[in-house]
Amino acid sequence: MLNTQRIFLFIIGVLAMIIFSCSSQEYTTAKLAIQQQDFVKAAEWLPKAMAVEPDNPEIPVVLAVEIHARDGEWKKMNELFDLAMALNPEKAVEVRGTFLPVKEAVNNYKEHYWANEFNKGVEQFKNIENDVENKEKFLEKAIEHFQNAALIKPSDANTYSTLAKCYFDLGDKEAAKYAALTAVEKNPESFDVNFAAGQIISRAGGTTDEILPLYEKATAINPSNSKVLRELASLYYDMGNKEKSIQVFENAIANEEDKIVKADLFFNLGVIHSQMQNYEGAEKAFEEAHFLNEEDYEAALGIAGSYEGLGDKYLNGSDGFEKDLDDAARWYRKAEKKIKSVMMIDIDNTAKYKKQLELLRYKRDVAEGE
Repeated sequence: MLNTQRIFLFIIGVLAMIIFSCSSQEYTTAKLAIQQQDFVKAAEWLPKAMAVEPDNPEIPVVLAVEIHARDGEWKKMNELFDLAMALNPEKAVEVRGTFLPVKEAVNNYKEHYWANEFNKGVEQFKNIENDVENKEKFLEKAIEHFQNAALIKPSDANTYSTLAKCYFDLGDKEAAKYAALTAVEKNPESFDVNFAAGQIISRAGGTTDEILPLYEKATAINPSNSKVLRELASLYYDMGNKEKSIQVFENAIANEEDKIVKADLFFNLGVIHSQMQNYEGAEKAFEEAHFLNEEDYEAALGIAGSYEGLGDKYLNGSDGFEKDLDDAARWYRKAEKKIKSVMMIDIDNTAKYKKQLELLRYKRDVAEGE
């Protein structure tokens, strides 16, 4: 047993001698310093080793990991990783006792340091829940860690999306917009990134020209997502493009499964139809909204308004409707009945409904010739 141990230790010693013998004196000195955890000395000798062995990609990787990453100098770390990749991405190198190809070692360490900084940012953000009074302090610390994560892995769009939210919560709207757009630049084909950017820029007071392409892109990526369809429809509506808004709302309704959300979508669709004086379309939309959510008295009022609008068209013979006083009176009566049903629910606004009823009765009287 003793002889076996001696042989094993001898082999290890020989291997170590071979490894060190293949290195320059400068790199050997640097590696010994790292083994002894003398990082000041290692920081002195690793650059010297790079000068002597300029074609060895292992040295910049070791310098990046043991010196610059340890000190949080992420930009310098990445510069050295890039240098190693340019020298030979396929060459196996030894870092902390593990042999890996340069590209794999670089990727592993980038992922490790990125995840470490990103998770620290998340922890700071979560602290706000338990200590709202120190929200600003936690946000600033979170932003610092997310900024580090972005330096480590500049290609990660989610880091910038998270930064955008932090900046917005901190009140820095311009920084929030910039971070959100940077996220889109990093990953233009991501639904989440485009949708999040649209929301941030909208809340930060961005222009329609800034917001519209983001929601349109998100919709193109995921045409069945009712959330972005709802946002896009509202944006078209605000722009005055009501026909386009109706089309998008109808798509959102077709792809929504939640009853309450769907009821809201139908209600919004009814509002647009009403504003376009398309009372038949409005009636159908409000009816669907009320069917899905019977407690929504605003939808019931929308139905009443549609009935009244149809009564007006028959009373005046306008917009392609043939004048028909009987039909006008019938629609006014339906509107009265619907408002009375709302009065049973929304008791606090009884006075307002009484005034609406008075106007409807007056119109009905005119239609009935009284």
